[in-house]
Amino acid sequence: MTVITEILSKLYDNAPTVVDLPGDGDEYFRYEAVLVKKEREYLELLFPANAFQTDALQLGGDCTLNIECSGSTVSLIGQLDKILNDRRLGFTVQKPVSPESLRNYFRVSISLPIEASYAGNAKENDAAAWTLNGTTLDLSGGGVLALFKEKPPSLHRIQLVITTSATEPPIMCEADVIRSYRIRKNRYQVAFHFSDISTKLRDQLISCCLQEQRRQLRENVGKPF
Repeated sequence: MTVITEILSKLYDNAPTVVDLPGDGDEYFRYEAVLVKKEREYLELLFPANAFQTDALQLGGDCTLNIECSGSTVSLIGQLDKILNDRRLGFTVQKPVSPESLRNYFRVSISLPIEASYAGNAKENDAAAWTLNGTTLDLSGGGVLALFKEKPPSLHRIQLVITTSATEPPIMCEADVIRSYRIRKNRYQVAFHFSDISTKLRDQLISCCLQEQRRQLRENVGKPF
């Protein structure tokens, strides 16, 4: 039994899954689905009605699948192989995502104001400058996933300003776009990696994540499964 088949054998039918589907132009679409079939290195996912447009997907493209399993998440790298119908897709699983390749810091779902901007340089004109305001979706000491109305025009040397609270000064750092997801019209999820951030600001981010994690745990105590 291979590592992949052993992992798949432990997954449950109808397990909630978040998948980044490959599209044209290095664009990815993030969707929720459920696991409906698994055998050896192959699995199928069932999506909500009208979740994706088949002509926007790139067959043969790599994607990340995050599947819930016994209270944790199994992350796999797969390839989109089959469009079975307008709600069902087939994937060949290639390998698990190693812990070393995941973010170096745990992440937490949190909604905070975020500003992304690019000032350009001496060789660029003023038209190269831009600013976008959005909201964070999850945060870690190594990066952030945020929601914007537009896709950032630049990928590198982006200045981020994250407001963690009314009492703390905002966190300002430099970041690169590592992936963008078009989730619906005029809405983009953008994943950033912090490329230049001080130790003090990183510690402030991690402290914010820990506080939010404790708050969510307190709220979940006593809730039925």
